[in-house]
Amino acid sequence: MKLRQNKLTPLVLQENPGLPSSVSPGGSNFKDFDALIDRLDRIREQWLQKEIQTGQIYDSLRLPENLLLEYSQSRKTSRISELFAQANLLQSNTDRVIFLGTHDSHVIVRTFLQACCDPHWNELTRGERGSKPRVYFAGDSLDNDSAQGLMHLFCPDRPENRNESFPWGVVWLKSCDTQDQQTISQKHLKQHLQKAGNELFYYECLPKTSSDPLAIPQIPSVLLPFSPLGLLPAAILGINIMELLAGACATTKLFTSTAGNLNPILRWVAWHQMAENRTVALWNQSLLEGSKWLCQLTNRLGLHRATPHKPWIFLRPLQEPLLEKDLDFCSHFWIDQPRFDDLGCEPEAIDQVAWDPNSERPRKLHRDNSTTPTYHELAKSSFERIQKTQSDQGRAGLTLRFPDLGELSLGQWMQWMIIASILEAELMQDT
Repeated sequence: MKLRQNKLTPLVLQENPGLPSSVSPGGSNFKDFDALIDRLDRIREQWLQKEIQTGQIYDSLRLPENLLLEYSQSRKTSRISELFAQANLLQSNTDRVIFLGTHDSHVIVRTFLQACCDPHWNELTRGERGSKPRVYFAGDSLDNDSAQGLMHLFCPDRPENRNESFPWGVVWLKSCDTQDQQTISQKHLKQHLQKAGNELFYYECLPKTSSDPLAIPQIPSVLLPFSPLGLLPAAILGINIMELLAGACATTKLFTSTAGNLNPILRWVAWHQMAENRTVALWNQSLLEGSKWLCQLTNRLGLHRATPHKPWIFLRPLQEPLLEKDLDFCSHFWIDQPRFDDLGCEPEAIDQVAWDPNSERPRKLHRDNSTTPTYHELAKSSFERIQKTQSDQGRAGLTLRFPDLGELSLGQWMQWMIIASILEAELMQDT
């Protein structure tokens, strides 16, 4: 996978510009904001001075960079090369892949699938999927109905399965964090699947040991998107994992090179520490699984115990009237450029469609005589209206703006959330 050079557009953190001084940083309600930024910046400087090299911040910041460095120095024997080899094998020889693992490992895969792939991935033909396999999930519960339904779907006696052009595969996302009952359940499913598959491609994805420099012992490997347990499924789906890692490295550089009040990640953490709630409006449902991953990450770091009154709450803006009147503080995840344009059921003549020459992907532009607003324009109008209402009412708010939902943007966002969560955990320990 070739990395597109000089195409990375950074995420942007915007703070509500219409806030009165009483609720803005420096006002009476936020008199400790600058002091909190200073405390967070001291944690950042400790990492820069390598005083906590074995701690969470050092390891998590270096993980994407270490993987890319290892790949550049020993391409044939690197972990990324191993992932590419396994992904290519599964892509070439299977049309359906089951990811066997825990809920934590599944939420990472679902985040990649939802953000970077077609919303109806399994419904597309193999050609429309770029010869990548359909995906299924198993082993995250002891639910008999779910397991039996999967067994029925893959049963060799099922008529639809008798003349398949490709065999199917199982990837076991193993983790040392898995509980005994979950391990028993996954082994039980693996045995049944192996018996059912006539030509089954089976692969066990093992995380690095806690002593390995690419491992982060403080965070479960199944929750790290840049561990093999996250990168292998992404590569199988055809997602550009080099760009995911490059995006993460860009966030790391932003965090390490920017001090104090100018550091947007520090400000993100400080705002959510000072606010009464952690409410985020999701303006693109492609980040819904990502929000579940963020909740799992903060829970595993113990932030739910340190701040029990402030769990993450994710709202669907167009269905939640709370945004307009009841919330004192609300963050927004906004995507500037959506993946798809409005396409009607009736095809348009090619000479009536204008295509964006600045886009890497085919993107239809408005024709001059078009008067119907697109879904994105409707969402943008609602987004701007809610922002103005919050500002007029003197309510605080943040907006994290994504240029798009490509791999470079997603890698930046996931590393941003990892650093912010670990910073909060360090802050709680320092209190």
